[in-house]
Amino acid sequence: MKAFSRGLAFTLLLLMATVATSAQRVEFSADMRVSDGTGRTQILKISVGNMRARFDLPKQENGASGIGSILIDFDHQFIFLLIPQAKLYLQIEGSAGTPFYNGAWMFRPYAAKYPCNDWVSEGDRRGLTLRCKSAGQDVLDGRPTQRWDATTPEGGYGSLWFDPELNFIVKVSRTSKSGVQSGYEMQNAKQASQPPALFEVPTGFRKFTLTRFADVLAGLGQW
Repeated sequence: MKAFSRGLAFTLLLLMATVATSAQRVEFSADMRVSDGTGRTQILKISVGNMRARFDLPKQENGASGIGSILIDFDHQFIFLLIPQAKLYLQIEGSAGTPFYNGAWMFRPYAAKYPCNDWVSEGDRRGLTLRCKSAGQDVLDGRPTQRWDATTPEGGYGSLWFDPELNFIVKVSRTSKSGVQSGYEMQNAKQASQPPALFEVPTGFRKFTLTRFADVLAGLGQW
């Protein structure tokens, strides 16, 4: 259950970042390769509309009834978790999703000219000294990006790649002081208007409670 919670929180945080900043409302779809620091890598599908987003998770090999998609309605601060096999959904509202909304700057920065600044500020808030500097221009998956490299006095280091056209940090590579590697990389990004139906709960899905959700998760094992 703890592993599932950590994975879900990381996934939701990534998704919230795609819609949280209205400075540049770019609609696009992309694949995202995510490494969570445990040696596992997953490829997720992102679809971003106008203050809406959808995150499609890979199907489980054993066919278990797991979460298949996450829908975000940023205007109304709703998060919908869809379980397609059972045609069920859980709705997370308002303050329950606050940690994810507040963390969005990590991936779609407030100041596009200095995409590393918010990471440095968050490090200061947590008592971590993070030094970040521009490493010049780079091309990632055929798209022009700006690379920034960061280090900590304790030995941690990493890099981020910012795509100014998407206004999104399309890659993060991190290595902790203990050598744990994690991060993500967006691939196959395509700018295009997204169908509104992508961001709606499908017809025929039933809403269920958090208590029922816990019962469902108990049978999912590791996520």
